[in-house]
Amino acid sequence: MRHSISARIFLGFLVVVIAFGGVMGYTFSRMHRLRQDLHLINKSYLQLTLILAELRTVQGNLLNAIAIAERGGGTSKLLHTQVRGACAYRKREVKLALSVVRRSEGEGRTGQFMAGLGQELRELGRGLRQNEPLFDQLFPMHDQVDAQTAERVGGRLHRLEGKLEAQIRKARDAVKRQVTATARQVEVDQSNAIWAILVAMLITVLVSLVVTIGSQLTLRPLKTLVAGAKRIGTGAYSHRVEVRSRDELGLLGREFNSMAAAIEEREQRLIRSERMAAAGQIASHITHEIRNPLSSISLNTELLDEELEEQGRAAEAHNLCQAIRREVDRLTDITEEYLRFARLPRPNLKLEDINEILLDLLSFVAGEMASKQVELTHELAAELPAVEADENQLRQAFLNLLRNAGEAMVQRGGTLRVLTRAAAGRRGVEVVVADTGVGISQEHLPQLFEPFFSTKETGTGLGLPLTQQIIQEHGGTIEVQSTPGQGTVFTAYLPAAGHRDIT
Repeated sequence: MRHSISARIFLGFLVVVIAFGGVMGYTFSRMHRLRQDLHLINKSYLQLTLILAELRTVQGNLLNAIAIAERGGGTSKLLHTQVRGACAYRKREVKLALSVVRRSEGEGRTGQFMAGLGQELRELGRGLRQNEPLFDQLFPMHDQVDAQTAERVGGRLHRLEGKLEAQIRKARDAVKRQVTATARQVEVDQSNAIWAILVAMLITVLVSLVVTIGSQLTLRPLKTLVAGAKRIGTGAYSHRVEVRSRDELGLLGREFNSMAAAIEEREQRLIRSERMAAAGQIASHITHEIRNPLSSISLNTELLDEELEEQGRAAEAHNLCQAIRREVDRLTDITEEYLRFARLPRPNLKLEDINEILLDLLSFVAGEMASKQVELTHELAAELPAVEADENQLRQAFLNLLRNAGEAMVQRGGTLRVLTRAAAGRRGVEVVVADTGVGISQEHLPQLFEPFFSTKETGTGLGLPLTQQIIQEHGGTIEVQSTPGQGTVFTAYLPAAGHRDIT
């Protein structure tokens, strides 16, 4: 299915928008991923690193206090207060670290690490709670611990707190490694994102170029139409544009060619009309100049013939006078034909049946054709539409065609076929006059309807121009096809009543 120009332009614009939207969506997704990673580093990993560093410091201080108590150094109220404060601080820091972990557990690729770290922190919290009774025994509020108890409890507490210190160090190192890995991954993602965005932008530019080129190719026939219009404007009415597309521009190109053909036809009609008018003026002028002398010559020849006959002169003189009169009569007929051509009136149109006109005309010329050994046949279609016509003028036009056909077969006889039919593709009637005569050479066909052009030695060259003029005055057209040695076919088209082109 062919899309219209507007649909193709819209689809091209839609492709560009989709490509641009894809680039922007991909860019936003990559930037969001990088923002998450940076947020994770800033708000989670760095905070956990600081918390674990503080826990390790506090843990070191507690191990030192345990070592002092274990060696029997005794415990003071100040040391007791510091140890209890450090224990409480550790518990708060572990809870804070767990809240940071829980906040970040569901964030993409860090979820598994955070889940493992949370498990370690919960174990660390349980260890801290389990060691609280031992701290109470080693650092009582008011009483002093004996050396044996201090050594026993202090040794056990030192081992347990050492394990907790190792857990804290392990967790801190894991967080540091994760920070380093995440930072390295952010750098890689950033580099990949930059290249991916550049590639996507390049693809978008290429898509835009393809769409632009496609739009130019789609609209290129406009230049052809503009150039064609300029050619037509300079008078090259035979110029046609070649537009192969099936969209609006293709339709415009076909309409342009139809317009150019109509202009060319009207220009040819105008030229023919001007030629016919000029020929008519010449014919009228010549006719007026020679009619009176011809009449005088004819009259004087009759008088001379009568006088010679009265005086009993020789028959030879009488024959000469008869020859002069025949030539004068022939010249008179020619002048009358010139006058008919020059003074062709506007047709008096009435509804007519073309078959009836042709049947009457064929009956009129039947004897003439039989004398020339021409077989006259006809095939008249039934139920043809009526035409608006001047019967006398149409009779004159078709009589010219029939007599021309008969003269083309005068040497060897032949067949003259007349047929009527409904015009294909338009409302009207076609009349075909076909003969099997000598035919017309291809070089003479373009001049056949020009005034004073004739292929016959005694022809005036006005019969076919007059026929064409009559057909055109009735809103029709006439065409000719001929093959030398095989015959000639004239096809006249007459529009149906009410379908004449008044332009």
